Amino acid sequence: MSRNRSQVSQYYVIAAVVAAELNHTLTYCKQINLTASNAQAASSRVGNAALGFKALTGFIDDLACYTMKAATDINSLAHTASKMATDTARAATALKHFEKARLSAVDAKYSQSIAPAVEQTVARYNEIQNSFQVLINQMEQQLHELKRNLRTANILASICRIEACRVDVANQATFNDVANRVDNVANLIRQRVDNAIALFDTSSAKEAA
Repeated sequence: MSRNRSQVSQYYVIAAVVAAELNHTLTYCKQINLTASNAQAASSRVGNAALGFKALTGFIDDLACYTMKAATDINSLAHTASKMATDTARAATALKHFEKARLSAVDAKYSQSIAPAVEQTVARYNEIQNSFQVLINQMEQQLHELKRNLRTANILASICRIEACRVDVANQATFNDVANRVDNVANLIRQRVDNAIALFDTSSAKEAA
């Protein structure tokens, strides 16, 4: 029981840190949205020579929207996990008190009257803990999925640089700047996601030990 309580406490901390990391990610997503808007405005000014680049701004915007939704969803899971960890800790504390009371009243005439309450609390504890573990696994899977999709940003940035070569020299710097911004912001988001994923890896290592 003490090991389970320790694990729940550990995941409570993980959920809180994941939420904090993804709050930063939401800020970065807004930067990508702004970059896409600026790129679209710039490509409109250039005209037909930047049609290919203009199409890319839609993909950049889609990536930002996807990342923002994924981060929001994972953040929601993290907050739910924090609440569930608290519920699990309360159930564990209740069990501890029940066990202590049962041991103290082992020779009492009606000592068995406490048994239904203990069984009910045990069932509740196991139910919450199982649901909690499912939620933690789901959060980890979604983080990995988000990281995989962020690879698209590097591809888009590379294509943006190719398209920049098709416009006049005066506008190339603007389009290359868009590519660099997409690359940089995507790397910042990936770093936050990696930080969150590393928490689960550390937890698994401790659990195995």
